[in-house]
Amino acid sequence: MYAFTDESGNHEFNFDQDGVSTYFIVTAVLITEARLNAVENEVEAIRKKYFQTEEMKSSLVGKNHARRLEILNELMDTDFKIFSVVVDKQKLFNDSGLMYQESFYKFVNNLVHKELRYAFKKLVVCADEIGGNEYMKSFCNYVKDNEDIPNLFGEREFYFQDSKNNVLIQLAGFISGTLSFEYEKDKKEDAPNYIKILDKKIIRIEHFPRIISKYIIEKSTISDEHNNEISEICLRHIQGFLSKYEKAADEDRMNQVIVLKYLCSKFLNNDTRKYIPTTELINNLKYRTGKAVSMQYFRTRIIAKLRDEGVIIASSSKGYKIPAKENELYDFINHGTTIIMPMLARLKKCRDNIKIGTGGNLDLFDNSEYTTLKQFFDI
Repeated sequence: MYAFTDESGNHEFNFDQDGVSTYFIVTAVLITEARLNAVENEVEAIRKKYFQTEEMKSSLVGKNHARRLEILNELMDTDFKIFSVVVDKQKLFNDSGLMYQESFYKFVNNLVHKELRYAFKKLVVCADEIGGNEYMKSFCNYVKDNEDIPNLFGEREFYFQDSKNNVLIQLAGFISGTLSFEYEKDKKEDAPNYIKILDKKIIRIEHFPRIISKYIIEKSTISDEHNNEISEICLRHIQGFLSKYEKAADEDRMNQVIVLKYLCSKFLNNDTRKYIPTTELINNLKYRTGKAVSMQYFRTRIIAKLRDEGVIIASSSKGYKIPAKENELYDFINHGTTIIMPMLARLKKCRDNIKIGTGGNLDLFDNSEYTTLKQFFDI
């Protein structure tokens, strides 16, 4: 299978500024190797007919829907399929931490490539060239680093090509631009239902980011160790906390909401679901609030307080995460045990030494505020 990818929209997040899209759409045009040359020739003929010496660009058609429909009508007879990821940038900006353009582009495009890698045993991905050689090199490394299926560059190949020299990348960009009329508010008026028109070509349109209320476990993109029941329990407690405190004015609560949303976004939208380093969470909080917080504040006023409210957060030496499997719950217990048990042993030793030294006349745990501790040690 060959996949040619291109996007519509931009990476900007200043939504009050003219020309800034609220959605970013990446489309993969899928063609079997056996049909590759034939489809390329057919699409090239359509490009020449409607664009002459120009690229097949959605922007050159604009809101001339009659012309766009003519082009799509001819394209429908060619043998390709469509898989698209539609990113709601406004939701992404608030919750995910992907505000930097390079990180945003890498992450979103890898969503497309990841899905394709799961779907096809033998795959060649050809993406539009962007950002210069250094950027393309870093993106190739990013794809390789985030690969969860072995031998990406064996049976699965990935490379860039300038869209000017590849009419199938132009086709992917044209489809992305066409789909934007379904989502951008300033484009939707008077536009036909392009999703319905393209229905026979569309394999799937993936919306990103996922949100808790619409979260569905996809068996094709998770490991066998993933425990759906644990995930659903954790997400219910997260949803309960957010519904209670999302609009709170208290600074600590606001910080807890920001950190929890970041953890939740990583859980819902990143299938590898790795532990997130504490420094990453603190840096994201600083970016969102403009204030730096100490490690002590983060642990005692944010993570601890979230757990006090029933939010389940796994922790280990690697950082924090929303648990997705049993082992991660045990990580939390084991991590806590290494702190709690030595501390309890020190308390017991102190109590015993004083009790012995005073001939049993002074038991530090006899005070009413230490009743629970006394009961614990007596048991």
